[in-house]
Amino acid sequence: MDKFSSILQNFANKINLMGLKIDPSGYCCLDVDNGMLVHLKYDSKRDGMIFIAEIGEFPQINRGATMRYLLRMNDNQGETKGMTLSFNSESGKAALGYQYPLRFLTDAGFEEFFKLFLDEVERWTKRITAFMQGEIPEGEEASSASEQSSMLSTSGMGAPPPFMIGA
Repeated sequence: MDKFSSILQNFANKINLMGLKIDPSGYCCLDVDNGMLVHLKYDSKRDGMIFIAEIGEFPQINRGATMRYLLRMNDNQGETKGMTLSFNSESGKAALGYQYPLRFLTDAGFEEFFKLFLDEVERWTKRITAFMQGEIPEGEEASSASEQSSMLSTSGMGAPPPFMIGA
């Protein structure tokens, strides 16, 4: 946990964040831009740093459609950049997470990845919001159309589009 603490303390010093507290279990939370919470946790079993941020409220209805969307996106490494989309049952929110092995992480590498992670949190917050409003997120129109035509040709019936809310 020494490297985990060192990287976070060096980062805090660089951005003039006074009083960063890491609890004894190796957890801390950073409030970025007044409201975007990034949870950082030391994973002693894998000697890694876990990054987690919530990206959106899950709807009370149509949860199944939203969960299927997250699962489908997790299967596309190009879309998720190796990060994992999940559902936090305690908060009722979707989350984005990643585990970074500490043996490969430097201070500069942490800063670079932290910026990338924040960009992805913003991107996925927009995408999950758009999806829950019944929109097909940008860049998925083509794959949605091919999936729909494939379903129509194999079933012989008018199957619902894969992103249809209410499924």
